[in-house]
Formats: sequence, structure tokens, C-alpha cells
Amino acid sequence: MLNRPSAIREIMRMTDEKNVRRMGLDPTDIISFGGGWVGHKAPERLREIYQDICADPQIFHEAGAYPPTPGLRACREQLARLDDELFGVEVREENVLISQSSTQLTHDVFRAIANPGDCVVLLDPTYANYYGQLVFSLPHYNGGVKPEAKVAYLKTFDAETWSFMPDVDASIGELEDIFRKEKPNSMLIPSPDNPTGQVVSDKFVKAAMELCQENDAYLLLDNAYKTQCFLETMPDYYSWSPDEFENLILIYSNSKWARGLGRRMGWIIASDMVVNGLTQMLNYSLLCADNLHQLAMAGFLEQTLDDGSLKNYLDDTRNAYKRAAKVTVDAIDEYCGTRRLLPQGGIYTLAEFGDGSDSFVTELMKNTGVLFVPGIGFGESARPGVRVSYGPLVEDMDKIVEGMKRVGEYLHEN
Repeated sequence: MLNRPSAIREIMRMTDEKNVRRMGLDPTDIISFGGGWVGHKAPERLREIYQDICADPQIFHEAGAYPPTPGLRACREQLARLDDELFGVEVREENVLISQSSTQLTHDVFRAIANPGDCVVLLDPTYANYYGQLVFSLPHYNGGVKPEAKVAYLKTFDAETWSFMPDVDASIGELEDIFRKEKPNSMLIPSPDNPTGQVVSDKFVKAAMELCQENDAYLLLDNAYKTQCFLETMPDYYSWSPDEFENLILIYSNSKWARGLGRRMGWIIASDMVVNGLTQMLNYSLLCADNLHQLAMAGFLEQTLDDGSLKNYLDDTRNAYKRAAKVTVDAIDEYCGTRRLLPQGGIYTLAEFGDGSDSFVTELMKNTGVLFVPGIGFGESARPGVRVSYGPLVEDMDKIVEGMKRVGEYLHEN
């Protein structure tokens, strides 16, 4: 149905044990920088709360009940408190809606705020899943048989200088042109960014908000890696709320910060109108999010925000990924000698290995047992590079160094 391959699906295919053995490689010898997941341990207190729920027959019974479609009130209250205490986001629990995951919510938010064929502004490069989500939520046929998404891309990566948004004023000017010509319904910005690991500047995001307000459009901020921002001073827009900007939609996940990748849970913070509209739609499509996860998260946040242990956990986790980022770029510099971005947050960087093509990445894996993701999977501007994910290796940083050694040897010999 989609006209373009999924970079994420290709990652999973290449690392499948059968595929690895077919390439003549030992699966235990593979070093993968391809995975978009985190490797740190989930909070121990969270695990204990799951145990407590399952050990109590009555509470476990209650965990099997239907929660309200927008989520358990206690969990919504604690999620609102979380963003307030960490980032100063002033929000009421009524403006929090919990659902199955941020992936599902991103798809459904667009169904709620836009119509098929509406234009959406995305960065180039950006998270590989966004385009497919837009195809299924806002299909645009444009004379063809297979649906597409009507997307206006704003180039943010300059391969010539190997830099992210090197001229913010020029980027703002290009965005103004997009709004003037395409009349977009909305714009979606992840920050820190995937695949570049860069934090979008306050100046740009403020300009984007002004354009959205002037053109009756929504600004969506994907906060998947918000707690993993390495900057000493957090961006001003990290504290924005829909009480301040009615057209603002904040998207969250427990996947990265709480290491809940498979314990699926996501939420948004948005205006009453967006939350109410999305609730009506989810009444028929999803009904409710998982009750067990909400009960556990509500209890966990209440306890760890009260005693301060959550902040310590998040600080430790952020510092671990900051160290992993440094180990990664230092190893690239020492062993590969190629250009790369210095991560400002998240779990990725964009590096210049070979020509960055699918065939090069496959050949590199065959010869070294090291896997990356071609940059083209995230946008045309990233075509010359590969996405390097240090997230899965945060607790085994020796493998980061070993992987870059192998790659460097191969690059120097070929």
C-alpha cells in the first residue's frame, strides 16, 4: 500500500537471525547501531509496583476493568504533574489524554484535526514512521491508485557542511514560503530529533508557532526524547502548554525514558477541543488504553515525584546517554575519521560512512558484522549519511568502540 519502504521494517529484517546466518555471519557477533530503542533498565520501583498489583487479587481484578477513554483520572493527574515538575508545563489533567502508544496517537491525532489531502509540514530528515502514519490517517490519491500523504518537507540538514539547520533565519524564510504556498493544516517537530540527535532552536520553534497561529494551523511537538536533552539550558518551548497556545499538541511516550518499549502507553497534552474530539473518535476505534499500565504508572509517578527519586533516575539516565554519545563520536573520530553530528540529546547521530546507500550498509554488515540505517530512510537530505544509534548499547559501551574499530578498518581498506 505504501509507495516507499519502511526504514524501521528493513532494520528488523536485516537483524533477523535467519537473515544474519544467510549472510554467513554469527548472530552473536553482530554489533547493531540500527535499533531505535533504549538499553537502560526500567525503574526498579516501577517493576515492584507491577509486582504489587499482580500479587493483590483485588487490585489485579480491578486492573482488568475498563478505564475511561481519556485515561484513568489518577494517571492523568500524575502525568500532568510530571511535566509541570520537570519542565514547568502548567496543565490540567483534563488536557491529558492517555492511549495505547504515541505511535497510535500520532496517527489518530491527525485523523482528528485534519482531513484527507490536508498538507502537513515535516522536517527533512525526520522520524521514518511519520510519513506512513500520514498516509493511513490522511490518504491523498493525487491521481494514483496507491495513497500518498500530502507533505511539505523543510530541509534541516546540510550535507555540504554536515550541520543541522546552519542558518536558522533561512530555514524560517523557507517555512514562511511553505505556509504561503501550501496552506498546511499542521506541522510536526520532534526535539531532540530522530535521526540527527539535534535539539531544534527556540528561535525556529517560536517562529513556527507564530506561523501556525497566523494560519490557523496546529503545531505538534513530539517529546519522545524530551527527558534525554543534553543541553545545560532547556529550550523555552519545553515549558509551553495548550493553556498558553491553544493550537499546541504535545505527544509523549513511556518508551524511552521509562524503558517501556513493549509496555505500550502514550499520551497527549492538548486543548479541551482536541482532547474531546479525540476522545469521541477513540470511543469507537480503541475504546480505552491498557488499565494495568495506567495503574502502575500512576502509583509510580506519585511515589517517585513525592520522594524525588524519579528526578535522580532521569538525571542518571540522561547522563548515561550523554556519555554514550561522547563515546560514539570519539570512536568515529578516532577510528573512522568521517564527519558526524555531535548529539544534543536522544540516542542518535548522523555520520558519513561510504555513500550511505542501502547497498553500502548491506555490504558493510556482510564484511564487518556492524549494522547502521541508511540516511535516506529518514529524508532526502540525509541520503549521504547513516543513522547511528547508541541507544541499545548504553550499558555496553565497549561494543560501541569495537563496532567503530571494525568500520574504520573496512573504510580504510576499501
